[in-house]
Amino acid sequence: MTAPELDAAAHLKTIRALMERATVYRALSAPAALAAGVLTLLVSGLLLRMEATGRLSSGAFVWLWLAVLALATGFNFFLLYRSAGRRGDPFATAGMKMALRAVAPPLLAGFILSVLGASQTSNYRDIVSFWALFYGLSLLAMGSFAPRSLLALGAGFFVCGLLSFMPFIRALNGRDYQAALVNMALTFGALHLIYAICVFRMQRHQPETGDDGA
Repeated sequence: MTAPELDAAAHLKTIRALMERATVYRALSAPAALAAGVLTLLVSGLLLRMEATGRLSSGAFVWLWLAVLALATGFNFFLLYRSAGRRGDPFATAGMKMALRAVAPPLLAGFILSVLGASQTSNYRDIVSFWALFYGLSLLAMGSFAPRSLLALGAGFFVCGLLSFMPFIRALNGRDYQAALVNMALTFGALHLIYAICVFRMQRHQPETGDDGA
């Protein structure tokens, strides 16, 4: 076989292994999504409560939420590492590398646009809308090997991100800072919680098949 054919065969083998072990990946993402959702709701509520005495600058707003992202991502990688150790697998598997390659471009685009937006304007709503939109795109980019439950989460973020730019939605949102925090709570907070609850329920009802009905 030629080198391209060998690479294609390796990719197909990785995708097949990921599809066969979708329950493992889903089980890891559910507690991480739950933690991210709860943390987002707590921080959003705290910032809304503090808004009467002062609001964060757009730059501080971005870096605070990046710190929240770092905590949630660190927890998720901890779960991945612990599960890999229990199975006797290497931590940086071919599947993980494929997933990182898929999500990196949209996540990088969202990060750059939000940082540029924070440096040039105080439009908090645009910053959060970019995050939701590109996070949804990053999840949808794993469509060839992720379980449909995760793709449904990506679709939810993608739709919410698009809708948040629509004039009729912006007319209902009220003031920019409060609207951004409500958007964070509804997307990175509520959508993650709904996803985690649904996945936990599917695992409880289908413990043997490993099929999430997706």
